[in-house]
Amino acid sequence: MTKNNLKSKSSSIEKKALVVFLVIFVAVLVGAWGYAMKLRQTVVANNAAVNVDPGALIEVERMRNLAEAQISNSRSFFLLGSKVLYDKSKQDKQNLMEALSSFQKKYPLPQIPEIVRRFDAIQTQLQEFFEQGMEFREKQTESKIVGQFYQSKASPLLKQMNDNLDEMKNLHNVEINQVQAESRAAALGVESQIPEGMAVLTGLLAVIFLGMSVLVVKVLRERSRQLAERDRLVAEAKNAVQARDEFISAINHDFKEPLEHLNQIAEILTNFSESSPIQDSGELVKTAVAEIETLIKDICDQKMADQAGLTLRLDQMGIDDVLDDARVMMQPLAKQKGIRLQFESANPPVLAFMDKERVLRVMANLVGNAIKFSPKNSKVVVKVRSDQQFVNIAITDSGPGIPENKIPGLFTQFWQSRKTADQGAGIGLAVVKTIVEAHGGTIRVDSHGGSGSTFTFSLPKRRPAGAELKKAAPIRYTTKSRAQSDVYTDGPTV
Repeated sequence: MTKNNLKSKSSSIEKKALVVFLVIFVAVLVGAWGYAMKLRQTVVANNAAVNVDPGALIEVERMRNLAEAQISNSRSFFLLGSKVLYDKSKQDKQNLMEALSSFQKKYPLPQIPEIVRRFDAIQTQLQEFFEQGMEFREKQTESKIVGQFYQSKASPLLKQMNDNLDEMKNLHNVEINQVQAESRAAALGVESQIPEGMAVLTGLLAVIFLGMSVLVVKVLRERSRQLAERDRLVAEAKNAVQARDEFISAINHDFKEPLEHLNQIAEILTNFSESSPIQDSGELVKTAVAEIETLIKDICDQKMADQAGLTLRLDQMGIDDVLDDARVMMQPLAKQKGIRLQFESANPPVLAFMDKERVLRVMANLVGNAIKFSPKNSKVVVKVRSDQQFVNIAITDSGPGIPENKIPGLFTQFWQSRKTADQGAGIGLAVVKTIVEAHGGTIRVDSHGGSGSTFTFSLPKRRPAGAELKKAAPIRYTTKSRAQSDVYTDGPTV
């Protein structure tokens, strides 16, 4: 098992362990919450027991007084015959029955309804005895005798009512005693549960946080290791970039003189030989030299763009001049490949702000790639169109086109991979994008597999904001005549 696989496996185990600790932590919190709610219910029940309403006992004694007053006032009525006592007896009876009904609603003990029914039966009997006493009274029976009659009948019934009231009192006392016993048991349970629960919760949380602390320490160590590795890689990358820049500078310096010698030899072959094949060979040598010089310049420009951006030598000039130079520059390669170049200028001619040398290299890259990918005896078309802000130059080939999935990274691939090296579009298109965007323009590609490709880039017609106009550096090319073709020292990328 490799070192990377071991690190990956260790990281996976740590992640799983962290997830397990988090799940346990959540479970402990949920359990603690449920335990706390249970204790809360116990405490609430305890408080309810402590606060049992003693009003039931008071109500029972009040009903007892009403029952005794009812019978006493009824007996006094038969002895004295007072209308006030008669009304008072009726009111006591009504108050007693209302008190029973209220007690039944307020204290819904299971036995209370039965006791209320007994009271109803007793009141019915009392009413019968009261009516018998009224009949004796109408027959002018002596008041003392009537009073004794009612007293003898009502006394047993009063005893029954007192017995029922005592039963209600006993029922309520039993309930109070039961609740108080439960309260005492609950209080004792709470007293023991709270310390035990806190001890268990504290232990679990300590284990969880200890485990999570170990994981955090390991993660921090791994993070520190990764940062150290990153710093090492950054240092290596800086060294590699420095080595690359030194290598590029060496190439740019050391190749300049040999390429100049080759170019001079090709010029001699072209100018002093009357043989057409020798002249063509001279042109091809000059084109190859131009390709190498362009590639070196592309690499240097991309390096400058990566570091601090390109410094352009902007001047306002006609697009037709650039097209003429591009035609002269690319004609030898097109002739060798059997490709016809077709340039369509704008009418009327248009001007643009540009660094001519670099724009010619853009044209060399795009037209050169179009020539390479077009089949023999086909043509490459260069069209110029303009709008109010930009001059748009489109290069269309007759090649196989570019796969759609390759287009998004087409202008960002600086180095070409081995698998696609034979397809072109390596450093050249990356530099093309850099140069065009440095001018404030844009570049795009339209391609459909099997039907060719069209690369379109734009140049500003107005001076870019903040740009300083500088006289363009001299463009190195030699001129024999337009008929014999001008040859530019830059050329297309490979």
